[in-house]
Amino acid sequence: MTQRAKRKFTIFSSHGPQLDRNGLGSVCYFGSIMSRSAVLVLFLLIGLDNFGQSPYETGPSKDPRAVFAAIAPYYDLRDPNLKPWHLKVNYEFEDAKGNQAEQGVFESWWASPDVYRSTWNRGASTHSEWHTADGRRLIQTTGEPLEIYEYWLQEALLAPLPSARDLDPAKSILIDHSIPSANSHTRCFMVAPAEITEPVATKLQFGTYPEYCVNKALPILLGYYRFGTILVKCLNTVHMQGKSMPREILIVEESREILEAKADPVDMIAATDPALSPSPEARQMDSEASQVGDSVESSLLVKKVAPVYPDDAKAGHMQGKVVLRTVIGPDGRVRDVRLVSAPSPSLALAAFHSVSQWQYKPYQVDGKPAIVETTVEVDFSLNR
Repeated sequence: MTQRAKRKFTIFSSHGPQLDRNGLGSVCYFGSIMSRSAVLVLFLLIGLDNFGQSPYETGPSKDPRAVFAAIAPYYDLRDPNLKPWHLKVNYEFEDAKGNQAEQGVFESWWASPDVYRSTWNRGASTHSEWHTADGRRLIQTTGEPLEIYEYWLQEALLAPLPSARDLDPAKSILIDHSIPSANSHTRCFMVAPAEITEPVATKLQFGTYPEYCVNKALPILLGYYRFGTILVKCLNTVHMQGKSMPREILIVEESREILEAKADPVDMIAATDPALSPSPEARQMDSEASQVGDSVESSLLVKKVAPVYPDDAKAGHMQGKVVLRTVIGPDGRVRDVRLVSAPSPSLALAAFHSVSQWQYKPYQVDGKPAIVETTVEVDFSLNR
């Protein structure tokens, strides 16, 4: 992986999708939170040779929720009809200069919807999670906690689509950002919270809220945005027991590559594979996230990284509170951050970067470490 060719991220002043010489679609991304005046075009070239004909189709006649419903079965890796499998993925971080910083290995073993395991190994650090047939969830961690990008790698490989909760019409608005062109091979949708009105949502820049781009003719997720400038690219998608799975993942922030991952071919395993048995040192934790209030969240906080007030927000006299929904893992690290509301996109991104680095004491339920979901407010004031 260390000898790979560097990818180029190019800004074009274009009003339509770019096509590669084989006629395969690439994705045209309009706008960027950090560079509003530019049109950001990121080529997501997909190897389609492994796909035959399928009933999947997401043409312009289908509304966004129907598109997600059509592609969801191809990304359902908890389908009870699947045979047990094992996935191994090598990944590496890059530093600010584009040099290799750290390498790691992510592995996933799956035997049934109730029995599966995920493990990350990076340097002297190891993090493993088991789900067992009797409904237990166990964890074992040594060394440094995981980075939030490592959790996002697992999501990109095994559960990249928005959840049923995210797509609940009572909780979300779906904005169609697809390019109305006969040459476009792509449809893109932003999943915005229902708290904002549809007229307001339609005026938001591409990627302000999570944005997903799919291939029109084949069951392929091309990539998705987090907070406008963080792009997860899903490349070289292949079939695995009739399911779609990317062989390569890139996590990019603006024009800088943060993490690159490449998957080995999926192996078939026995349902009794020893890797699925929890280690004797693993400790049990709650399966569902516990909802906690602001006071509990504040009392558990042990590391708080102050946000950097963006220059453009200062120049525009933007201030106010950014409200985030945050998931804290049983190790006290922030696993996920979702935007609820913000005075401006740049303040939202600054708050996201800050909160994703916070660290907490593990929350306990009946003496066991648990996952916590809570609300975090980050206040930006020009008078401080």
